Amino acid sequence: MSNSESVLFPNRFGLETRKLIDSDFPDSARIGLWHVLHRITEKGRTEGWVRIGEELLRINRIKDIITANDADDRCYHLINDIDWKGLYIFCERVYKKILLPEIEHDYNGNPETMVDLDEVRLDFEEDINQLFEEEAIVYRMKDGLFYRPGRFHSQKIASNAIIVLLDPRLQEARNHFNKSRAFFTKSPEADFPNSIKEAVSALEAAIKNLFPTKQKDFEKIIRNIKDANGEPIPPTIIKGILSSYYYRGAGNAVAHGGATGGKATAAVAEWIMTVVAASIIYLRDIAQSHEAEPPPF
Repeated sequence: MSNSESVLFPNRFGLETRKLIDSDFPDSARIGLWHVLHRITEKGRTEGWVRIGEELLRINRIKDIITANDADDRCYHLINDIDWKGLYIFCERVYKKILLPEIEHDYNGNPETMVDLDEVRLDFEEDINQLFEEEAIVYRMKDGLFYRPGRFHSQKIASNAIIVLLDPRLQEARNHFNKSRAFFTKSPEADFPNSIKEAVSALEAAIKNLFPTKQKDFEKIIRNIKDANGEPIPPTIIKGILSSYYYRGAGNAVAHGGATGGKATAAVAEWIMTVVAASIIYLRDIAQSHEAEPPPF
């Protein structure tokens, strides 16, 4: 699968504008989870709805019995009633305790494994991760456990940048920034070099569209930016803004395969995204200072 194919449609075209969710399990995600469970149960990849219901009762701390007659409906209601933190625990329990290999029987009743347990678990993991990406939930599952790509302050700055990027002038920048986030959270393996490239492209696009000029030199454009009072960007801030731009050209395997500016690790990619997000917010504030009536974003 190519990188472009692994990024969901809203992110590929810059249409994802929601803030990231880290302290909830939205109602729409609960419905999506039920459909994920329905699919794998129909394929015989679980112990069945009764067993799923028992696990939900256990997590909800409800003393009750699930019967086969209405188990799927009971599970649907239990999923909607459970505390949001319990649903993350439940998903991890499904991976570890409830999934089964997909078995088919021949005419003589002999079992044959069609999909082994490792593949079933990987498929479930992919479904959960896509659901979370569709719902703008920050967590991702790997080997049956949830983790959070990126730290809270970085996620918060990125979310604030998404609101700023709703400015119509920043549509191109928004497209690149959403791709950067998608590459950073790509499952099962993140793509940090492409995350960095897209983040820096977002910065370039933001500057190009906020401060139109015939000047082609990126550094000179930044150094010539002034606010409505004629004040230029402080030199130390310019260095910070340019740092991500410099790294893209120097980072190992980011823009050039032979570059020796350091490996594109998760920490580096997160730092680049954070710097770019903060820079775009700052630069848009400068651009707005020239407007008598700034846009309502």
